[in-house]
Amino acid sequence: MDFAQQLGRRIRRARTDRGMTQSELAHGARVGANYIPRLERGELVPSVEAAFRISRALGLSLDEMCGRTPARKEGPEVQDAIGRLEKTDAASLRRVADVIEALSLPTRKAARKTK
Repeated sequence: MDFAQQLGRRIRRARTDRGMTQSELAHGARVGANYIPRLERGELVPSVEAAFRISRALGLSLDEMCGRTPARKEGPEVQDAIGRLEKTDAASLRRVADVIEALSLPTRKAARKTK
């Protein structure tokens, strides 16, 4: 299977996982109505600009869409939180880590009791 076919399959899978139609993806990526079906069949490779718009419409990075890293399975709330954390200073990140640690303590205690 060549790159165009692999890319087309990844785009189709990402689109269907998100419950999007080909038409919705085409509209969100600002490409023609026939572009997405041809892309998903592996008939063409998008330009860098079109690939960027498609990846944004799918909520993926270009790397994820091209199969370089595993696609995130998190919901939009988790992706939003990750985006915010990526922009946070080190001191705030330490406080967030402390809060997460505190929240996970009851779970760890319960896990120890069941062993």
